[in-house]
Amino acid sequence: MKKKSMEATITQVASQAGVSIATVSRVLNTPTKVRPSTVNAVIEAMDALGYPHEEAIPILHNKLLVVVLPNVDNPFYAKIIKGMQAAAKNHGLEILLYPESNVDTHSGKLLRLLRLVNACGLILLSPVSSLEVLDRLSEAVPVVQCAEYNEKSTLPYVSVDDFTAAKNAVENLLRRGRKRIAIMNGPEKYKYARQRLLGYEAALKEAGLPIDPAFITHVTEMGFDSALAVARQMLLNSERPDAILATSDIFAAAVVKTANAEGIQIPAALSLISFDNTYISQMTHPGVAAVNMPQFQLGYMACEALNDRIQNPLSSEPRQYLLKTELVLRDSV
Repeated sequence: MKKKSMEATITQVASQAGVSIATVSRVLNTPTKVRPSTVNAVIEAMDALGYPHEEAIPILHNKLLVVVLPNVDNPFYAKIIKGMQAAAKNHGLEILLYPESNVDTHSGKLLRLLRLVNACGLILLSPVSSLEVLDRLSEAVPVVQCAEYNEKSTLPYVSVDDFTAAKNAVENLLRRGRKRIAIMNGPEKYKYARQRLLGYEAALKEAGLPIDPAFITHVTEMGFDSALAVARQMLLNSERPDAILATSDIFAAAVVKTANAEGIQIPAALSLISFDNTYISQMTHPGVAAVNMPQFQLGYMACEALNDRIQNPLSSEPRQYLLKTELVLRDSV
């Protein structure tokens, strides 16, 4: 690096780069808030004038995105990550996966990680209920929410219309003559669980059927063992449902295993529709009808939205997308 000239001032750097003095200052102190092309122009001017710019170099060369997901066990996330990787590769970016299901409580750890790895962006697959936490994260780096998003936040997100997907699935069961329809849902901290429950209830109300609290269950942990316990409780009840909407293929697999063990015929005595349409829904016997989630597209678009936010940090227009789903029919209905 050239030795700083006595005549080289921040005013001259601004003039050389064709920007304001304030912009040069932002490049030196908070370069993530400045368009990358402008950062490059300012640094070229600094090089030409011999003005030191060590502060801006680490951010300029950083290409690492941090992706926070609730866990690494759920196959739902596999294709989402593949979509992110495909988009990241197009922009010369790298991805670091960080499992954390409770960002609200452990946001301090996440912020320290972002600083430690000098991340240039953050994608959140885990739910964040606190707007204050989201604000702190977005002040540190550009943020995009994927699949899960805070309905009160103005941050960019890419997700699906869970309400409509659940409502359509229940309506399909109703058309098949099912009346005692239950929902096997995930933890209520997830946006998908809240929206799918609302869609389930809306379909029953429109059909003139009562909403029975006994037919609404929540699996507190996203694991097969927890789902199996809930499925057994539901199917061994004297008032057994004649159809179940399972909000995860893992839950549906637990229902199939329990039904097979108890001699409950699917779909003769019990219809079943799941969510996600991962390989699990095709491995069970019978195969489970499932709401197909556009996982690869979710990940790809989330990464594209984040890259756009990185490249255009001054843009005030949040990119918010709700993708469509489709019901894939199999032998369980």
